[in-house]
Amino acid sequence: MPEYVVMYPRVVIEALGILYKEYNRAFSGLADRNREHDADYQHCGGGGINHMVQIDMVGLDDEFLGWAIHQSLDELLRVLRSKIFEIENSLAAYQIIQNIGISGTSDSFSFKNRFRTALDGIRRKFGKPISLLAVTDEKYEGMLGYEFGHPSGSHIPDSEVVESSGFDTFWGPKQFLEHLEANGGQCKNLLYVRSSDPIPKLRNPKLQVDHPLLGDANLRRIIKANTLTMNVDAPDMHYDERINDTKEYLPMMRIAHRIDNVESLQALSAGSDIVWRLKPMKCAYGCYGHLRGTLYDKHFIKDLRKGLELRGAYVAQPELEIPEIVDSSSADSYRFIDRNFLSIDGDQITFLGGIRNLMPSDSTEAREGRIHGNRDMVSVEFCYL
Repeated sequence: MPEYVVMYPRVVIEALGILYKEYNRAFSGLADRNREHDADYQHCGGGGINHMVQIDMVGLDDEFLGWAIHQSLDELLRVLRSKIFEIENSLAAYQIIQNIGISGTSDSFSFKNRFRTALDGIRRKFGKPISLLAVTDEKYEGMLGYEFGHPSGSHIPDSEVVESSGFDTFWGPKQFLEHLEANGGQCKNLLYVRSSDPIPKLRNPKLQVDHPLLGDANLRRIIKANTLTMNVDAPDMHYDERINDTKEYLPMMRIAHRIDNVESLQALSAGSDIVWRLKPMKCAYGCYGHLRGTLYDKHFIKDLRKGLELRGAYVAQPELEIPEIVDSSSADSYRFIDRNFLSIDGDQITFLGGIRNLMPSDSTEAREGRIHGNRDMVSVEFCYL
């Protein structure tokens, strides 16, 4: 759909910026609990600044965007809270999202240009290059293939890393240790840390993963002192102190409810037939571990009890209705979500752009409410008024 253009009015951008600042305030307390040394997260304002975020939400259709222009900011914020799935502080899929442009034209509202300008601002502020760091060998190999298109075990020249992603270098555990050895144990670069567990562990939380970096207290201290992302846990860290892939901020922002047991969900439902979407509160991303159902569904309740025991607390939201759009030229229909990207410098919020992901309505994934990257997905870039 090369002619399909998404236009966000400025009031929506302003509201998303307010929610971004609220997210940072909520994250400050989470980072404090995670702190092990005074220098932890020193490049994140001491533990309150997520330099960039991705806000995943229900797609905002034309009717909503037209309505939004005439609303007060308070009313718009109230409604937007009910449309957000989650907010992510460690962006991924750089090569893919930087090469989606409106009609393929060079003068489009370019996420690529704005993202790289934000990275340049961070480099200037701290006077250091930025390395993309995968903290496990499994994560490094996964990113090597999915995000850089290289076979396992291959080497990516720094020049290609810059061209593909905007970062200066791409390191796994081996490259990080080589950098420390070459610099007397000092880290000379800022670190954009990719600390999510590999997919096999997302499927099975009991799976043991080797942590050559985060399992070493000294290496973890160095990483937390130089990271730009607040997502660094010790492998044996207490559950309450973990912040990797956390959604604990959602209840703080009145976007979701924390669920520690079946009874807490029953109290929310109050006898109604609400369809709930539950997500593990920590250490999971994507749709791994998600549950969907009502309190009248005994299989849902059974799965929830098992999930709570296996994964810890969940966050719960009423299942959000995914809007649908029809391609007038083919009559094909699509369900869609919006992914918005923002950065912050001091108090200045910059809208980096966004991606609308559309999935054929008759696909299994769309029927299950999972709108994500696969070969059936259509993506278009945002601009704004």
